Amino acid sequence: MNTIYQEKSKQTTRIFLSYVAADREYAHKLHNLLSQHSDLYIFTLEMLSAGDNWESKLKDEISKSDIFIVLLSSRSVNSNWVLHELGAAWALNKPIIPVVIHGDVFSQIPLPLRQMQLIEFKEFEKPEVINKILEQYEKVETSSY
Repeated sequence: MNTIYQEKSKQTTRIFLSYVAADREYAHKLHNLLSQHSDLYIFTLEMLSAGDNWESKLKDEISKSDIFIVLLSSRSVNSNWVLHELGAAWALNKPIIPVVIHGDVFSQIPLPLRQMQLIEFKEFEKPEVINKILEQYEKVETSSY
């Protein structure tokens, strides 16, 4: 096995989880499901504190992330902050995983996201889905070595 791959596989995968405050319940549930994997670090809005320069911290966390997950709801597709975070992830060529909370939002999803493989939130309750996503990410990372 390639030693670069071995070193990479020992590192923690960093996930940036983007959502609007109104969808916090779903974000917590997804965070809990992802947290079952000990090799993941998941950044959420709750990790910001009042004294932080939020804009700088968000930019830094997005740039350090390995995977960008965005929760899509009728509220988030109209949120300037979520769209800014999404745009930053896209500009940095981060793997973006759009997670649809409710099926009624499909027609509201920005066009570039519609071209990606969308995952319905309920699918994350199946451990094999999370494993499959992480395996796909791992294949993308190792193919560049």
